[in-house]
Amino acid sequence: MTTGLVIFAATYFLIAVQRLPFVHLNRPAASLLGAVAMVGFGVLPLPAAYAAIDFDVLVFLLGLMLIVGYLEVGRFFEWTAEWILQRALSPARLMLAVVVGGGLLSALFVNDTICLVVTPVLLAALGPLRVRPHPYLIGLAMGANVGSVLSITGNPQNMLVGIWSGASFGGFLAHMLPVGVGGLAITYGYLRWAYRADLREPFRERLEAVPVTLDRPLVLKALALFGVAVVAWLAGGSLPLVAITAGACMVAIAQRDPAYAIDRVEWSLLLFFASLFVVMRGFEQTGGPRLPGPLDRPPDDL
Repeated sequence: MTTGLVIFAATYFLIAVQRLPFVHLNRPAASLLGAVAMVGFGVLPLPAAYAAIDFDVLVFLLGLMLIVGYLEVGRFFEWTAEWILQRALSPARLMLAVVVGGGLLSALFVNDTICLVVTPVLLAALGPLRVRPHPYLIGLAMGANVGSVLSITGNPQNMLVGIWSGASFGGFLAHMLPVGVGGLAITYGYLRWAYRADLREPFRERLEAVPVTLDRPLVLKALALFGVAVVAWLAGGSLPLVAITAGACMVAIAQRDPAYAIDRVEWSLLLFFASLFVVMRGFEQTGGPRLPGPLDRPPDDL
């Protein structure tokens, strides 16, 4: 029992801290070491470690990442950011566009992706204006995080909660819609107050977004498949099965080298979750609270 608790505590310490002298570990590496330690020190037998991994969560993540990967290849997110920026004629409107636009995109396509892809576009557009980018970058980060609570596809944590709770896609959205919309309104109001000095002065020049060439056929295919997936989820379809089917179909019909999209899959995140499942199962074996797993799904109550 003590061994498992020590491994669990050490794993979460390394995940939280990451940077220690002579130790260079990120979150996936720390969780992998913890999972291997749980088996290596006899806390869990190897078959139990395999059984602890929830493949429904991993398959759901992989399917969605493939769709998002093709949207990245087609430069959909940069094009959308450019379209929004061209219509923001004042600092206050730009902040509103960044918070709400980033939040709504994050609700559908995972918040990490939105922050990583939109940030360079935003910086390139703000550079010629000689304004402080910090308020808008903070607005993007806060909007993306708040907006991601809206749907199961908003962030990996939502996917985990959605699958383990048995929540339907529509039920999750209905319950979280007031929270997400209210959160975005509060976020914008706070940023409008906190950066009132920056947002008071009008732009001296017109905001010029960086031109983006959209791969229209590829993006339309990816959006169509994502739309079909959303309809299937709303109709009660299996979250992981629909996601991986949409991802596989996209690979088949994209008519592009799949390596570019596959390279954009966050394999380290899949490793992180798989390893963490093993660590948590080991913690359960030492007397920790029992966690839901792939073999025991609670009924849908949302």
